[in-house]
Amino acid sequence: MSRPHTLSWLDAPRDDTGVEMFDETSHVYRPYPELADAATRISGGLVAAGVPRGAVVPLLCSTGPDLVAAFYGVQAAGCVVSVLAPPTRMSGEAARAHVRSVVGAVGADAVVVDAAHHDFAADVLAEAAPHTRLLLLEELAEAGPGRRDPAEQALVQFTSGSSGRPRGVRISHAALDANTAAIRAWERAGRDDSWCSWLPMHHDMGLIGCLVVPVSGNNRLAVCRPETFLRHPLSYLARFDANRVERPATITATPAFGLQRIVDRVGHGDLEGADLSGVRAVIVGAERIDPALVTRFTALLRPHGLAPHTLTPAYGLAESTLAVTGVPVEEVPRAVRVRRDDLRVGARVSLADGDTDRETVQVTSCGRALDGLTVAVVDEDGEPLPEGHVGELAVAGTSLADGYLADGPAGSTALTGGRLLTRDVAFALAGEFYVLGRLGDSVKVHARSLFAEDVELMLGRAGLNLSRVCVVLGEADGRAHAVAVLEGLDERAAELAEDVLASACPGTRRHVARVPRGAIPRTSSGKSRRRQLWQRLSQEQVFDGAPAATAGTSRT
Repeated sequence: MSRPHTLSWLDAPRDDTGVEMFDETSHVYRPYPELADAATRISGGLVAAGVPRGAVVPLLCSTGPDLVAAFYGVQAAGCVVSVLAPPTRMSGEAARAHVRSVVGAVGADAVVVDAAHHDFAADVLAEAAPHTRLLLLEELAEAGPGRRDPAEQALVQFTSGSSGRPRGVRISHAALDANTAAIRAWERAGRDDSWCSWLPMHHDMGLIGCLVVPVSGNNRLAVCRPETFLRHPLSYLARFDANRVERPATITATPAFGLQRIVDRVGHGDLEGADLSGVRAVIVGAERIDPALVTRFTALLRPHGLAPHTLTPAYGLAESTLAVTGVPVEEVPRAVRVRRDDLRVGARVSLADGDTDRETVQVTSCGRALDGLTVAVVDEDGEPLPEGHVGELAVAGTSLADGYLADGPAGSTALTGGRLLTRDVAFALAGEFYVLGRLGDSVKVHARSLFAEDVELMLGRAGLNLSRVCVVLGEADGRAHAVAVLEGLDERAAELAEDVLASACPGTRRHVARVPRGAIPRTSSGKSRRRQLWQRLSQEQVFDGAPAATAGTSRT
């Protein structure tokens, strides 16, 4: 096959840009010619080590320039890369299980690992895959340059697992090229644009949106580890400030949680003298976007030059490489209010003004389909619905994955008949898509659907910290149940949660569970694993009147 566009930068790396790794006090910068040389030497090292062309090679490496070089080095060797989530201080057994599952799922003969993670990987693989070789990144980079023709597949990326077990998704170079080009066209990315990211590089939003997109275009990229952003979001914001850095970033991406972290931890005084007028796009995806949060975020940053149209909602998922829809850059995102009674598959939504949160839902547009993709809202039989009707999002086009490594459970996201059935519920208005939530994270009550994401947003508006809240919905013993799980929050928070559930979830049996910090299971990208949490609550007999002794469960 011809050389993929996303690899072409290796042949002509710009010498005036590169990748920077920073934290609160330091930074490391490596120009693209140096990274291209490292990638071709890593490729040569893999060839010399006898790793077969077309083999899937998991990569365990710290966020930063070395990961960029290794990612492209694996592909330059004609292999398929799968980026592993590095362990953190809090990840514990979950990180070990993640490595074991990925290595097993791809049947890896070899894993590339940097020195910082060698002992961890050796310990994990000694238990699960004793015949899998560990290839040290620093030693591979000492080899002479060498390249092979690219494999048809570019990477295997794993879904977040928020609604079930993570699944390996096979992404071809053709799909990666198509989605990368579509994202750059949507963002109107040019030669002088610069990216900054705190997103984990093992997850599709960070890997594709904030690594492949800028690097394939030879654009400058500044990255920090997620923990740096969580501790000190001001150090991240400083990278966009024309009065603090010589080449401020113009594009970034974040889940809504990132906006929340900024408004919670950064004040106007912290931004005194800042110039953020050069920021062109803050892509927001992965979660429902609360219009009230958008208002708070823009109120904080607008006095310092950030234009309201800079905030750019989007929708995507790993099975479409990354992006599916997006609000056109430099357009103010739209939000509409619809009646809750219309939230059922097949129903037509009714727009409403001035009604209460109990009667209505406010939803932000995720924009239009990107180039090369066709998006439709379909009914329970997969047939297209008219505009304005609630249904499941179905996607077709050039950036779809080739398939999964293994089948998923019934009712999960599926690639079938040349299209992707996402299990995400939405409606379309004037060609734009408004995403409500997942079918698996909702429950029907009185012929309408309640969505966990919507209830969580109401808890946030009541003053609860959404990073420590998870709502799960489902049926048990013939009854609909709504559970607000509060992680490390006090009795006052539980009382607020009870009030919100009473308002938001009429017709359900309602429960508030206070649990210790760290008790909510999460994906490697930080999303709550709702189905796993539901199963745990079921085992602890929360739904049959017997509270779990360790959970501190109360119920109304």
